[in-house]
Amino acid sequence: MKGTTEIKKIRRMVYGVMSESAPETPLKRIFNYLMFLVITVNIIFVNLETIPNLSSAVLNLFYAFYGLSMLIFIIEYILRVWFSVEDNRYKYKYSIKGRIKYILSPYAIIDLLVLIPFLIPDLIPADYKTNALRLLKLFIILKLIRYSQSLQGITNVFYSKKKELAMLIYMLFFLLVLVSTLMYYVENKAQPESFSSIPATMWWGVITLTTVGYGDMYPITPLGKVLGALVAILGIGLFALPAGILASGFYEQFSDKKEEENMEDNQENERQKETDPGTTDKEEYGNEPQYNNSDNPDINMIKCPDCGAEIILTVNKK
Repeated sequence: MKGTTEIKKIRRMVYGVMSESAPETPLKRIFNYLMFLVITVNIIFVNLETIPNLSSAVLNLFYAFYGLSMLIFIIEYILRVWFSVEDNRYKYKYSIKGRIKYILSPYAIIDLLVLIPFLIPDLIPADYKTNALRLLKLFIILKLIRYSQSLQGITNVFYSKKKELAMLIYMLFFLLVLVSTLMYYVENKAQPESFSSIPATMWWGVITLTTVGYGDMYPITPLGKVLGALVAILGIGLFALPAGILASGFYEQFSDKKEEENMEDNQENERQKETDPGTTDKEEYGNEPQYNNSDNPDINMIKCPDCGAEIILTVNKK
């Protein structure tokens, strides 16, 4: 029984250091910084690995760091599965159920995808092995979300505005189909090779609505040019809508975070008052009323430190 209690104590301690749901502590901050550094170096090495004619010494350095990183990630994955039952989201009567639920969570799936190219590379066909391994290794970028508050904030903004963004994507798709269909019937006879079908014309619709304009497809008929100009103007305004939605989401998130910080500060002040009942008005407000005696000894004048108003007190002598 004592051993079980000690194991649970250690598990809670590890949970407090590694879990993103646990409160912020100096030890947790150090762990996040170290993991962020390991992931960042891996991303840099995966990109540098594509440079041709690298020396064997450099490649051996990359592979040695990959091996060390994999050891770290494997230990991290095992520990996260182990202490996942400390999280309220995965607490069940039977701990195995909670751990299975954690393994199927998005973060755990990302952790597992990162391990695949290192642990079981032989599952990838030989013809695509090199590029596929590099691509799978780049899944490690998604691990940064767990250790970066900025990336977590961006993810939360997209999640909070998912309905608005989904409606906008549907509207953009509807508009793309509409303008591509119109342009197909306008330009097909003049350019049957370029505007051969509506799906082929959708490529023109995408590059025109986004105002990119690669120049590989463009209308040559007068009606097609008018339609293309209208679509380009429409795209400028339409593709500005996602920026407005996301900006609103960032503002709401930062406002909520600021409000939470203010509430935490107020709660901390209240706790200090409870633990130190001798706090004076001067300590709490930073100043105290100023007393100025007038020439008349029977009159006292009190000056309010906040508004500057003067209050006259008279002494009633009997």
